Amino acid sequence: MKWNTIFRKFIPKEDKFFPILGDMSSNLLAGSEYAVKLTQVSTFEERREIQKTIKVLETKGDGLIGFLYKELNDTFITPFDREDMHELGESIDNVLDRINSTSKRVIMYQPKELPEQFFKMSKILNEQCKLLQMAIEKLRSVHKNLKSIKELCDHLHFLENQADDIYENFITDIFKKQDQDILELIKEKEIMQELERTTDYADNVGKSIKTIVVKYA
Repeated sequence: MKWNTIFRKFIPKEDKFFPILGDMSSNLLAGSEYAVKLTQVSTFEERREIQKTIKVLETKGDGLIGFLYKELNDTFITPFDREDMHELGESIDNVLDRINSTSKRVIMYQPKELPEQFFKMSKILNEQCKLLQMAIEKLRSVHKNLKSIKELCDHLHFLENQADDIYENFITDIFKKQDQDILELIKEKEIMQELERTTDYADNVGKSIKTIVVKYA
């Protein structure tokens, strides 16, 4: 057992990290909500305005992760192992980066429409981010919430599997279409692929949380 883990039992813990992680998860949730909105509008102007908002949230997320890293460097005793908190913060930031990347592809490629599968996938992502926010909040009292945190992370992984199924069926359907605009199909595939990757990154946050839970079980 690392000395940091042993000392943590006897030295008052810094509680400033939980508000930072809470802000990061709330910011991520907001980004996922705008990802859903992006699939519900049809004009380029509407999509561009939503993308601008997502970019603002992504920039805010960069500031939050920078602040988290600074506090980790400046604090002797942390609530959890330093490297685990670093990994958790980075994994949260990665999801928002991918949401921004997906929205940028929508603006760059300018597809004529976004198929229904885009909406379904973005809703799954939004549900993942809700679960992440709940799990991160429960980390404040990790010993009391071990079971519920694990259940949230397990459900998060279940949703990621659902997203995989949607993506695989979407790709299968693309190659069945004979008379469709090939360029439009390529656009849809590229955007959908990035959205699917985003759900994978959300699942990685759950894995980072479970790493912490296993160490404190």
